[in-house]
Amino acid sequence: MTIAIAIPADGPLFDGHFPGRPILPGIAELTLFAQALSRETGAGEVSAIPFMRFRGLVLPGDLLELEATRREQGGFRFEVRRAGEVVANGAMMFDVPPGEGPGPVPMAARAPRGAPPLAELIPHRPPMLFVERILGEADDGATCLGRIPAGCALVSRGSTPAFVALEVAAQTAAVWESLRRSRESGTPGLLSGYLVSLRDVVLHRPAVPADADLIASIRLVAAAPPLTTYAADVSVFGELALTGTIGTYLSD
Repeated sequence: MTIAIAIPADGPLFDGHFPGRPILPGIAELTLFAQALSRETGAGEVSAIPFMRFRGLVLPGDLLELEATRREQGGFRFEVRRAGEVVANGAMMFDVPPGEGPGPVPMAARAPRGAPPLAELIPHRPPMLFVERILGEADDGATCLGRIPAGCALVSRGSTPAFVALEVAAQTAAVWESLRRSRESGTPGLLSGYLVSLRDVVLHRPAVPADADLIASIRLVAAAPPLTTYAADVSVFGELALTGTIGTYLSD
């Protein structure tokens, strides 16, 4: 099964990511892939993402080709190309009751000290700036309050697929890393963090409401700069929305 995906030359998918340097957010890519598979196969809601790799930046006006095959374990395995170059590959499961997945990540309890404004730590801007406040930090991670604003292009009819909340976790990781580096250098500096991989993501609900309080916690698992891996979870209304492992690529 092959599906063509035309990335718009401009528009709301690029708003806030990043000003003056539009790049399609990885989480928007994931949304477009899920929509394409659902539309072509009749699949319902994404329930798990066994793995996902974002291998190249997707830019305004790109023409992508998604090639998918069914997995024996359920769902689909897929590869996405641009002019023959692989830009992403992964697997998604649909309408499967969530398994146990990785356990929740402990919340970071230490009160943040002397943290500069978020706008001085990461380059995201509304409506793609999901993180609002650092709730706690630890030597190996952080917990942030975030929300997906109703004005975000990934929101439809007041909610968005639960996997979009992975971006809250990714921004939490970028905030923690930028804060750590700013303390080491003595001056804050913007740190661009790109979501480059997902593993063992389990979704505990199909969607999250726009503007709802989301609590994201991340803990460092491995670092081989500029690549970093974190255990992550996001909760809404006091219950887990998702758990999994995320990988980021960090650049100044």
